[in-house]
Amino acid sequence: MLKLYLVRHGESAWNQLQLYTGQKDVPLSEQKRMQAERLAERLSQTPLQAIYTSPLQRAQGTAQPIAQSRALTVRLEARLAEIHHGAWEGNPTTLVREQYADAYRAWRTQPHTVKMPEGESLDEVARRAADFLQDLFVEHSDGNILIVSHDAVLRVIVLKVLNMGLEYFWRWRFDNASVSIVEQVKVEGVEPGFVPNSHDFRLALLNDVHHLEVLASSCDAQAL
Repeated sequence: MLKLYLVRHGESAWNQLQLYTGQKDVPLSEQKRMQAERLAERLSQTPLQAIYTSPLQRAQGTAQPIAQSRALTVRLEARLAEIHHGAWEGNPTTLVREQYADAYRAWRTQPHTVKMPEGESLDEVARRAADFLQDLFVEHSDGNILIVSHDAVLRVIVLKVLNMGLEYFWRWRFDNASVSIVEQVKVEGVEPGFVPNSHDFRLALLNDVHHLEVLASSCDAQAL
């Protein structure tokens, strides 16, 4: 069975400041680096066939402690980078809500209709995520695969593998250093390998942060 372990990066300095980060390369906050260590402990007994991560520092910094105890190389994957928030990047929610009122309202209510000013749309994120998944499914037909990425990208990946539309983008949450799992359900009579709509995936775990205890940080206080 193929299982995808989906991990959101640990808390960054801009998460703490409630700033839209997008593709700005902001590292993990010093205070929250221990989130990555707790996450590595949480996954220490889980065999992994591969580790893929966004190339942004906050994702790499989260993946490295997991890889250090294993004979695995972290594979940087540009298609896992966060959605490009464009003109919103570096700004707090309060300013974005005021200066881009219509776009912000649409983003929070109909996210699939929005293209970020000078940035990306969810459809563009979905296309690169789907392209990444297709390559992954060709290379890996079984085992546990760790994917360390970002809030918007993980939301889209779950929607893609569950065959749900982008209009359901806000139906779940991914806190920092959380673990979610989607697993493949083999369909009788279907050949191995990726064929769209020929395999079913189910959600096995969502936004598990029990390993963080007092180090947990809520995405509700962040600019998403």
